[in-house]
Amino acid sequence: NGQTATLSSSFNQGAWVTFPISVAAGETVTIVVDRTAGANAVLSGVFLGNAGSPPGPAPQGTLIPLYDNANPADWTEACSQTNGSGGGSLIIADAAEGSGPGSARLPAWASVIENCLTYGRASVIGYVWTDYGEGGPASIAGIESEVNAWYSYYPGDIAGIFFDGASDVVPGTSTSNQSFYETLAAYVHTHEGANAQVVFNFGANPGSAWMLNGSAANNANLIVTFEGSYNTPTENPYTAWTPAPWEATYPAKDFAALVYNAPEALATPQPASACGSLAKQNVGYVYVGTWYSQLPPYFGSFLNDSFSGGC
Repeated sequence: NGQTATLSSSFNQGAWVTFPISVAAGETVTIVVDRTAGANAVLSGVFLGNAGSPPGPAPQGTLIPLYDNANPADWTEACSQTNGSGGGSLIIADAAEGSGPGSARLPAWASVIENCLTYGRASVIGYVWTDYGEGGPASIAGIESEVNAWYSYYPGDIAGIFFDGASDVVPGTSTSNQSFYETLAAYVHTHEGANAQVVFNFGANPGSAWMLNGSAANNANLIVTFEGSYNTPTENPYTAWTPAPWEATYPAKDFAALVYNAPEALATPQPASACGSLAKQNVGYVYVGTWYSQLPPYFGSFLNDSFSGGC
């Protein structure tokens, strides 16, 4: 009956389109897919049936910063209980405490990372600091060497890179960082494969979606649009944050939020207080905790909330 839908943003991870139809037994329905841009347009499947009950919220992925000196207990708990790599569970390793991979393979980190992968429930990505692009193009080679180190020290065990300290522009200037970060994304995707995860941690809403609108090689797979405390005034409180309007036009799987210093207090019980808001803000990857040096006491509840799409 002439119903149409336009997919105006990237759908390389798939997209659902739903239409109400009513046809008698033996009649036909014609579906036409027009490619208006990009390399291809593929209709992968059709589901027909009664309306039934409306679907529940989609499970959210978890992005877990676990900077705990390779504590085996924490890593075992996180890796054995996360939602599963298929649903989007990423754990960030920071072997040199803010300096990414460090200068050599560390046996303690090799042990927890290798053990993590035996559960088949999470992927491990390596931490790399980018200093908001302050170093300019001259610093790219040094950052790329840290990327190489993660894959060299822990071969076969690293699924991508968490680029911390990302920024739209060089702080204090109007110099765009777009080329800077696109170069880093392309380096990971070119050298480690198209499936390697590239995460940019802006910690706040970027001004636009340039990091999602380039070629597949140059794009981030995930961007952190919030990082801060739950409600501590001096620590970028989550309770004062709202997503940028442009983010509503992109799928939730493109966005992550990291909420720390979220104590399990009677006035604001966690993770329920944070999760109750995050679930409504188009954020597909989440973390709610006390701090990154250990898992929170409510970690199991947080996982249950995220898996049910309620965080």
